[in-house]
Amino acid sequence: MPTLRRRNPELAVKALEGIVSANTFFTVAVFIGITGTITPSSTIHPACVAGDDIARNFFLFEILSFGFYLLSSLVAQGMKLTITLLASDDFYGDGDAQKPPPSDDCEEMPAWRAAAPRERRRAVLRFAQPMMLLAAGCSIMGTFFLLLSMVDAIQLKFGILSCFIPLAVGATFALSALVVGGLLFYGSTVAYALTHYLP
Repeated sequence: MPTLRRRNPELAVKALEGIVSANTFFTVAVFIGITGTITPSSTIHPACVAGDDIARNFFLFEILSFGFYLLSSLVAQGMKLTITLLASDDFYGDGDAQKPPPSDDCEEMPAWRAAAPRERRRAVLRFAQPMMLLAAGCSIMGTFFLLLSMVDAIQLKFGILSCFIPLAVGATFALSALVVGGLLFYGSTVAYALTHYLP
């Protein structure tokens, strides 16, 4: 039998706030990457200088990353507002327990609105689960495309990876390992939260 703590709307709101905060941080990084200019190192062999295709992919991945972060933030903010309003007893006048609803309105009142506050919270949190999954998934996809753009930035600065330049290969490997590790940890915590703290 799940406990009331697992149905607490504040947990979902705090989780959504965390997603928005992370997206904001990464969106700033995306804007810095788009507005900045990358000058190739003067020590790169001419045959290893990145071409226009890598520069084009760099901006494409930055734009896709920004789009996913924006969608994730909008979905999270929308669900945060929905949970805050619909989970409030006072929003539907449920706080006044001494004043029963008029009898002539009971038959016309929608079932979801006439339900007890606890049942309404559970219904809202069931709707929040797929929306939180969408917000987290878009955030993960945004980070993935941000990683691809940073790999292209490394190639634009230090040379293409096919030349096996130690600095370019080492930076790409370190960046990929850190980001993939972070995404795996983030994805596992999101999966745990969705399966244990939401109905």
